[in-house]
Amino acid sequence: MEIKRLSIKNWQNITYLNIEFEKLLILIGESNKGKTSILKSLSAILGKYEIQNSDFKNENMDIEIKIKYFEKTLGFCTFKLLKKLGEDSRYFILNHGKEKELRLDEVKNKLLTINGIIITSKDVGVYDALCQIRDIFILENNESKIVKELESKIQYLKDNFLSQSLQRKVLFSFLKNILDDIEYYKNNLNGKLDNLFLIFEEPELHLSPQRSREMYSLLIKLSEIGVQIVMETHSSYFVGLKQYKSICLIKKIKNDIKVYQYTGKLLNGDEIKNFNMNYWINPDRGEMFFAKKVILVEGQTDKIVLGYLSKKLGIFKYDYSILECGSKSIIPQFIKLLNAFKLPYIAIYDKDNHFWRTELEIENSNLKNHSIQKSINYDFGDFVEFDNDIEEELYSEKRERKNYKNKPFNALKTVSEENYIIPAQLEKKIRKIFS
Repeated sequence: MEIKRLSIKNWQNITYLNIEFEKLLILIGESNKGKTSILKSLSAILGKYEIQNSDFKNENMDIEIKIKYFEKTLGFCTFKLLKKLGEDSRYFILNHGKEKELRLDEVKNKLLTINGIIITSKDVGVYDALCQIRDIFILENNESKIVKELESKIQYLKDNFLSQSLQRKVLFSFLKNILDDIEYYKNNLNGKLDNLFLIFEEPELHLSPQRSREMYSLLIKLSEIGVQIVMETHSSYFVGLKQYKSICLIKKIKNDIKVYQYTGKLLNGDEIKNFNMNYWINPDRGEMFFAKKVILVEGQTDKIVLGYLSKKLGIFKYDYSILECGSKSIIPQFIKLLNAFKLPYIAIYDKDNHFWRTELEIENSNLKNHSIQKSINYDFGDFVEFDNDIEEELYSEKRERKNYKNKPFNALKTVSEENYIIPAQLEKKIRKIFS
């Protein structure tokens, strides 16, 4: 059983929204903007959370939570929870156009074959999660390797007062063991992994950057072998650009929650190869989804100099992210991604019409410049063009080809000198970038 869509009405701070599901779903956004509300709605329909009167956004309206799911025997179905204030919850199933109300025992015993596990950020979150996993994975042979390992870890947590950090290490160890011995687990779980639904609050808690990257890789692999995972995170280590279809960006606009996703195909042909190569060059670009504004630059010199000079001018903003794209030709691919999620951005690139370039080189540069301008959605995006590059702007002079050695170091050395004055044209552009 695999969840395909979640629909929520009149729930906490949510009026109405739809979320499309992948095997891995990553909820991101600022604190207090609705991520926890979405997770609680999932917990409620999976029978893991009891609805309170305070969960009604409008007490005069019903709470309605629906999941569309796929099951091999039934095909696509919709399961609906409906609750009026002061009354018990009612449950319905819609299959092939026919809606039927269900008794509570039917819901528990027949319909919901999904085994929901919630790993919270509370002190006993890991202990509770492992107990739930044990209850699901107990097989006819209670001496199985799986049960033995779970019992051992649960007993260890019970007997020892462990910090959250150490608890997370125990969980990390168990999940790693599943992947290290995956053939054994596949053969002995009789398809139970396919019905396992994992809700993970802040998987980055108490993990080093290295362990965070490894945990993210581990969760991707678990999703690939059948486990459906929803996680809520504030860490860019858990947001990979290659998994853009998994990203669900939550924003609060005019006191209502909005969701931004893109489940279509963004890139084609060589774009995919180039984009993926870029990911390996700089895997931390996931921070773009946490920024109030994204500043796209070609390379290292632009990133270093813009950061330094904006601080010198007193206009640097820590909630803006300067992202190095690697080259001018890759910038439109990042713009596509930013357009899809409606994230504010500005693209910075070099005009590259130097006097020493050939006609063919200038023509090629102008095609790339036009491609960037054409890609921009001007409702929330813009561009700044350096003439012909940031070095010529810095030095206020035409630069010979031979002057471009050790670019980042020499540029930073120049602008950090006490008597350096930022040229008026460059200052105007920097102020526009950080506006």
